[in-house]
Amino acid sequence: MLERLLNTETFQAASGALDGLSARHSAISDNIANVNTPGYKRKEVPFEAALDRALHENACAPAGCAKPFKPPIVRDTSSSTLNDGNNVDIEREMVAMADNTLRYQTLTQYLTGFFSGLKGVINSGSP
Repeated sequence: MLERLLNTETFQAASGALDGLSARHSAISDNIANVNTPGYKRKEVPFEAALDRALHENACAPAGCAKPFKPPIVRDTSSSTLNDGNNVDIEREMVAMADNTLRYQTLTQYLTGFFSGLKGVINSGSP
C-alpha cells in the first residue's frame, strides 16, 4: 500500500527535485568557496530537464523505479570573468544560493505536508 503512494510520479518528481536542489546547493557552495582560486571554473546543476526525461523514460512500476535519479553536474568553461581564468561571480552565486534555498524549503514543506497527511490517515484508522 505504502509503495503505491510513494511510487507516484508526483512523489518521484519531488524526490528527484530534492536530489537536484541538494546537488545544486553543493555546486554553488563549491563555487563560492573557490571565488579566489585561479583557473577555477564554476559548476552548474541543470537538473530540471534531466529529471523530466528520467520521469518519462523510467516510469515507476508498482515495484519501484528501476534507476535512481542522478542530477548532472557540469562545468561552465565558456567564460572567464577574471584575468586568472576564474569565472565565479560572487553576486550571481549568492543570488543563486538564495533562490535554491527557497526552492528547497518550499519542496520540503510540500513533502512535510504529504507525510503529515499520511500520518493523519494512519492515525485515524487506529482504535
